[in-house]
Amino acid sequence: MGHRTHEVRCPKIRVLGLALVLAAAGTPAFGGSGFPDGGMHHGKFWKKSKVRHELQLTDDEVRTLEHIFARNQQTLTDLEADVERKKDELDTLFTLLIADERADEGKVLAQVDQLEQARARLGKARVTMVLEMRKVLTPGQRERLARLREKRHDEEENDHKD
Repeated sequence: MGHRTHEVRCPKIRVLGLALVLAAAGTPAFGGSGFPDGGMHHGKFWKKSKVRHELQLTDDEVRTLEHIFARNQQTLTDLEADVERKKDELDTLFTLLIADERADEGKVLAQVDQLEQARARLGKARVTMVLEMRKVLTPGQRERLARLREKRHDEEENDHKD
């Protein structure tokens, strides 16, 4: 009975895993993809030869993924820059708050809200792109991609233990 519950939840977990691996590929907006095969492809997992081979991506699938990425790139870059601006503004306000007891705590808290809203917009844009990319992949490709990501995550965890 418990096994059946796992089967029902597993696709949702895989989708979430794929979304996280692509959407939160790193900072800046197009950071490393976290997949094996060396080199940085700025979140473009389909550019990594080992991943492409493992997923058996066709040239059409690669072109479609590249098109989706290119179409979203400027928006993601702009949203990432907005997050960075908001972080800088918050750092400035926070420094003033520490240095001067008369500083306006309300302004700092309002800036925290603005920063979190900017991060949410960036995260939503990333996930929206990933959901579109997900439609390009077959269920088998998504499953293999999730396994590759898990393997990479486990390897990184083990490296940090040493």
